Amino acid sequence: MEFKSFGFSDVGKTHEHNEDTYLRNDKEGLFVVADGMGGHVSGEMASQLAVESVEEFVTRSRSEGIDFSGENRKDLSTEQNRLLAATRAANRRIREEADRNPAKKGMGTTLIGVILEDKQLAVVNVGDSRLYRVRNGSMKQVTKDHTLVAEQQRLGRLTKDEARKHPQRHILTSALGISESPRIDLYRAKVIPNDLYLICSDGLNDMLNDEEILNIIHSIKDRSLYKIGLSLVLQANLAGGLDNITVILLSF
Repeated sequence: MEFKSFGFSDVGKTHEHNEDTYLRNDKEGLFVVADGMGGHVSGEMASQLAVESVEEFVTRSRSEGIDFSGENRKDLSTEQNRLLAATRAANRRIREEADRNPAKKGMGTTLIGVILEDKQLAVVNVGDSRLYRVRNGSMKQVTKDHTLVAEQQRLGRLTKDEARKHPQRHILTSALGISESPRIDLYRAKVIPNDLYLICSDGLNDMLNDEEILNIIHSIKDRSLYKIGLSLVLQANLAGGLDNITVILLSF
């Protein structure tokens, strides 16, 4: 299925450094957002290592026929298994770098990756960066956040609004680099014509709720991804810009 893409990252209004890293590889149909943590130097390095590792694994596994079947899960598609193996490789790489450099100890990153797979998206998620789908005028979050507050919300102990404002909403329950076996979620998302998918770091959805994000998308009548992406970042900054803001848009 034909698609267009757009990606952009902004440091925000309160940070001096951008710890987000993103990848937009139309040729491979691979799109990744990573939001680093551990101080700006360590956070930048962790997110860059994650994105570079995933891209390298995906491209090399395809071009050189690297066998990753030993890690395959039978319930996953080929591209989901590719993303799973790539994410595990990224986790190992971050941990190895931290072991070599004590100053980087404890660095980590979220990671959300998408591979186009015929009329589906193969999706991997670790942490609280997000994938949204906009279809027929409504928006749905495809991924689930790996945070303490999100877990409480799923158990019905917090409402959506309470979760958005909770002081501990940024405490992650999974991230790359923090443990040998982070929680890694895999999804498949069906694609139909006129779908729009949004991948973002929490610098966007912390500043704008889902309704505000959707209203901004609908306000761009010509559906220009460039205009939508920059408008989302601009409005997030106008709402405070308290973190780095990264967006990738895919339209079909």
